Amino acid sequence: MIILKHLTIERFRLLRSMNLHFPQRGSILIQGPNEAGKSALIESIYFALYGEPLASRRTKRSLDDLILYGAANAVVTLVLAAGATELTISRTLERGKGQQASLLIRQLGMPDEHVDGDLITLNERIVSLLGNLNGETLRDSGLLEQKALTRLETISGSAREAAVRRLQGLDILTELSSQFQVTAEDEERLSLSAQHLTLAEVQAHIPEVRAQLDQLEVALDAVQVNDYLAHIDQQEADIRELEQAIEDISVQRIELKSAQSRVQQLKKADATLAEIIASYDDIAEARRELPVLEQQIADLERREREDLPKIEQRVSALAELTRSFGTLQRMSNDLLAAVDSIRELEDEVHEYHEAKQSLRSVSEQIIQTRSRLAATQKSLQDLEETRRTRRPQLEERLQRLQSLSERLAHLRHLEETYIHRVSGQSLAEENAQQLLKIQRNLNDTEQEQELLDHEAKQARSQADSAEQMWRQLNLRRLVEEWSRLKGLMQGLAQAEQHVSQARQQQGAVTGQAIEARGRANKFLIYISVDVAMMLVCLVTAIAIFGSLLFLAIIALIALVILIVPAVLFYQKYSQAHSQEMGFRQQEQEAISRVGMMVTAREAAMRMAGSEEALQQVEQEMKSLGSSIPQTLEEAQQFLDRTRDQGDLDEAQQQMRVKVEEANAARMRVNAKRDAMTTLLKERARLEEVRIREQWDNIEENLHNDQVAVDLMHQEITLLAAQENLPLPSINARVQSSPVPSAQSFDSGPLAPVVIEEVDLASVPRLEDLVESTIKATEHEIVSLDGKLETAADLLDQTKAQQNDLDMLLVRQHAIEDRDAHYQMNNPQQQIALAREQQMGLRGALQSLQDSLRQRVKPLGVGYGQAAVSSAEIAARKQLDELHITLGNKVMLQERHGHYTELLKERQESLSEHYKQLAKFSNTLGSWIVPLNPFAEALATLRTRCLNELEAAHEADILQDLASLEHQEKASHMKINLCQQEITDAQEMISRVLNHYECPEAHTFARAELLELWPLIAEYSVEDREHLEVELASCEQTLREQEQQEQQLALQLATDGQRLDLAQTRAQMQQEERSYQTKKYGHLLLQEVEQRLLRKVLPRTELYMQQILPLLTGGRYHDVHLITDPEEGIVSGGPFQIQVWDTAAGEYIPTSALSGGASDLLSLALRLAFAIATLPGDLNVAPGFVLLDEPLSSFDRGRAQALVDVVTGDILSQHFEQIILLSHSDAFDPALFPYHLYMDNGLIVESNLPVVPITFTSATSAMFDFDAIPVTPLLEDFDDGGEYDATVAVAAIKIPMEKQ
Repeated sequence: MIILKHLTIERFRLLRSMNLHFPQRGSILIQGPNEAGKSALIESIYFALYGEPLASRRTKRSLDDLILYGAANAVVTLVLAAGATELTISRTLERGKGQQASLLIRQLGMPDEHVDGDLITLNERIVSLLGNLNGETLRDSGLLEQKALTRLETISGSAREAAVRRLQGLDILTELSSQFQVTAEDEERLSLSAQHLTLAEVQAHIPEVRAQLDQLEVALDAVQVNDYLAHIDQQEADIRELEQAIEDISVQRIELKSAQSRVQQLKKADATLAEIIASYDDIAEARRELPVLEQQIADLERREREDLPKIEQRVSALAELTRSFGTLQRMSNDLLAAVDSIRELEDEVHEYHEAKQSLRSVSEQIIQTRSRLAATQKSLQDLEETRRTRRPQLEERLQRLQSLSERLAHLRHLEETYIHRVSGQSLAEENAQQLLKIQRNLNDTEQEQELLDHEAKQARSQADSAEQMWRQLNLRRLVEEWSRLKGLMQGLAQAEQHVSQARQQQGAVTGQAIEARGRANKFLIYISVDVAMMLVCLVTAIAIFGSLLFLAIIALIALVILIVPAVLFYQKYSQAHSQEMGFRQQEQEAISRVGMMVTAREAAMRMAGSEEALQQVEQEMKSLGSSIPQTLEEAQQFLDRTRDQGDLDEAQQQMRVKVEEANAARMRVNAKRDAMTTLLKERARLEEVRIREQWDNIEENLHNDQVAVDLMHQEITLLAAQENLPLPSINARVQSSPVPSAQSFDSGPLAPVVIEEVDLASVPRLEDLVESTIKATEHEIVSLDGKLETAADLLDQTKAQQNDLDMLLVRQHAIEDRDAHYQMNNPQQQIALAREQQMGLRGALQSLQDSLRQRVKPLGVGYGQAAVSSAEIAARKQLDELHITLGNKVMLQERHGHYTELLKERQESLSEHYKQLAKFSNTLGSWIVPLNPFAEALATLRTRCLNELEAAHEADILQDLASLEHQEKASHMKINLCQQEITDAQEMISRVLNHYECPEAHTFARAELLELWPLIAEYSVEDREHLEVELASCEQTLREQEQQEQQLALQLATDGQRLDLAQTRAQMQQEERSYQTKKYGHLLLQEVEQRLLRKVLPRTELYMQQILPLLTGGRYHDVHLITDPEEGIVSGGPFQIQVWDTAAGEYIPTSALSGGASDLLSLALRLAFAIATLPGDLNVAPGFVLLDEPLSSFDRGRAQALVDVVTGDILSQHFEQIILLSHSDAFDPALFPYHLYMDNGLIVESNLPVVPITFTSATSAMFDFDAIPVTPLLEDFDDGGEYDATVAVAAIKIPMEKQ
């Protein structure tokens, strides 16, 4: 088991110096405020183990960040035990140079081994000695870095399984599996053997395939000859059918030609009759329209002579009046425009006089604005010049005065430090004597502690042995109880199965009884129907017996026939009824058996009790760390192995005695440890006081203080002289210093000025002078800055005045432009011309109005433009209507001529049409000629003609003729093709017979060909399909095997040599056995590894159910862990927690809980996983767990629950050292066997022993202490040359002696 023993830290992160000795067993509480260095303590352990920072906390951080701020290096030394091996790991970090490490390995009976050199090799050696427990595995296991509580719920399944493999030592299985891994060479040998075997089989099979292929080709040729003969017979039969079809076509063509000729005659007769009817219609229409047209033409000629000239004259007069009124309107508009122009010109003259006055006012305003703008600009320039020259001087003086004030403050601090050190010389001597006394007491206590530790370990070992014996006996008792309950539960399951079978049997019998009842009812219905029919026949026979004897006899015969099925139905009904009764009896028996089975089941349940008892026993067995037996036989084997091991009560009593003795020994050890802790605390306190007060180098520090004060006096004197401060105040400040001077200033530029002795009370203090000068300078700067507001106001005034000036100038230019425009246009002359034009327009307008009144009166129209326009529109409309009416005269004349010509043409064409009908009567009959020229007779003849045309179906006749022609041509072509195919088939038969060397055939009759080649009779045409399939298969097989042979021969380089099939097959079997052995061995090892990985989840869940009630105060007990499937991962993806909630009545996820409850579940999961993944090999099993702030918030209840878990038996059974870090004061240190309190990187309080740091020769040789940079001494500065401000500042550094 890996145990932490000793940790030494120097200047690591926040830790200054620390020396911890970890107890062999027990829980440790480490408390302290934030930034006290608790997490740095955990990180130092991790850094000592793996040489790198915690990556999960700080990504990409430099190793220099691990060194204490201001320090040059850091040293971490860790001593731990891994089984019987003790490792001492020492790592040193130097800023900017990386790290150095050394490893010391101590084993019982073996010399010490020092490992130095390559850092990577050393880290790999450490990881191998820790059982391959690397840093990532340590973080993922839950043993370290507990702040990330949900780490197991967020990391992937692959990362979790990698950690489990390293913790459980499954890498050995992986290496063994790799040895059984089928390599490419194995597959290549197997493939090569398989190829040789395939080649041998192919070479043996090719001749057989070729022989089979030849037989199939001969059979197909015989089938082909049969096919040719059948084809010849078919073609000869087709020729005979085609010749008969050609003769039939000739007869049909003659009939269709005759019908076609009659149809043509009917068409011509119908057209002639249509012409005759149309002629008679046109003659009648012409005779009816001619008189009407002549009357209309006469009326139009009369209106043209009388009405047209009057209307045209009136339209002309009205149009002239309309034009005159338009002229009158334009003259009125011109008169109004002249009046408006005169008014606008008068307004322009008035505006001109006003602009003259505005121009004089604007000129005066421009002169005043320019004078004010010049004065403002002059004031602004003066203010800017003053600020630019004075402010830099004031700022520079203020900076020098502030520097001087800081130097005076530092001088006061140095003087106070010197006074304090002088007063502490006596305390330093007293402190040294107390440290010597405590060290002697501490050495005596340590020797006594070692003896008590040895006694406590022996007592603890005996108590563990007694506890193991008690666990074994208690487990045997639980297994016996489990076997009894399991047997009863199996009997109960069998009883339940018997009940189920009896119920199924009862259901089957009931179904059969119902089915038999249905059949009986069906036959009963048939019997009823048959009897009813018999009664009907009997009644019918009796009723008609006297009148219809024949029918009565038939009814009696039917009655006799119906008796037979009635008897058959009755027999079947009897059988079905008897079956029903039998099934009913079986049903009652099944019901009785079900009752008996139920009674037996209830008895078994009373004997077995509830299933909760069995679950409770199994839970107790799990709590003892044992697995549940899979079968009763396995439980019995365990009982046989553990028989005769003693009495349980005696073992329990012995265990109690041993535990009490171990506790007593532990209490003695704790008491002695408390005493030693008290001494350690006192020694630490004295050492801390000595270090804090720097009493080890008090004389050197006093000298350094004197030197620093002297340097500060020089610098203050220089700075005060630069500021022209009074020399008496400067000398008074130097003389009033309580620190004696360490060197003489009798010469040199900084030597103090010797003045007569004066009263120091009357001299102003240098500090007061500097402070008042600073205030005066700041006041002057503030006054200068206050004037900036005046400058801003002046700048705003300048901008406003410039804007006003620009606006006045723009206004002046506008007024001047208007004046120039007025002078150029001369509005007074334009007004006179406009008045003359106005008088002329008024006279012309009056004369035109008088003329229009005189012209309107003769026309009978009202005066005004609207009345005249309306009259003109009405007259023009009347004129247009008359022109339209007269335009119809030409159309009427054209119609009159058309009808006259039509009447003449139709009368002349009637005689020709009647002659044509007389010709058609020779072929169609005399009915085609009309007996009279009336319309009814002509319409009757045409209707008869159309009916005969429709009955003749001319389209069908034409289609039939075309079809017959096509059929005839096709038949001739088919005969030629058939004859050609017969010739080709005979030639092909001759070729086949010649190929097989048969005699030449004189005729191609089947009988003669059978004599020449008898194989024709063995196959028929129906055999072609399966023969072709077999032939194609053989050809494909032959091609594939020949190609395969060629490829294999080329690959195997056999040079055409034939292989022995038996020898090749034996070699292949041997190679396959070797391949399968490796393959299944690899699969077996993989399955073992996967089963171990799958057990992690249930084991984690088991331990989590033990830890969770303690953490939650009994609030939660049952919990389930589930994972989502993850590709390539046996145990699934990240863990998901579901806890049983009594109020909800179901398992709920952590997302439904509060943050505190969710943190408790995550902490329980981390602890359970850390326990579940502990390896079986105790030498490499981590014996420590580090809990760094495991919960985000605490109350008293949660703190107590966490203390119960940390100090309880669950964790102590699996971990020897449990370290809890917390900044909260909710934890009582008295509840922990060990505790320490940290602050500011140091241990303030601890009951752990502090072991002094000791370096081995190998470790000491790793460091070059002379290379550590130190602050230069006073002598390193150059005293020559001019002393400026920079030199004075550098001179105040406090020198340190090189270490």
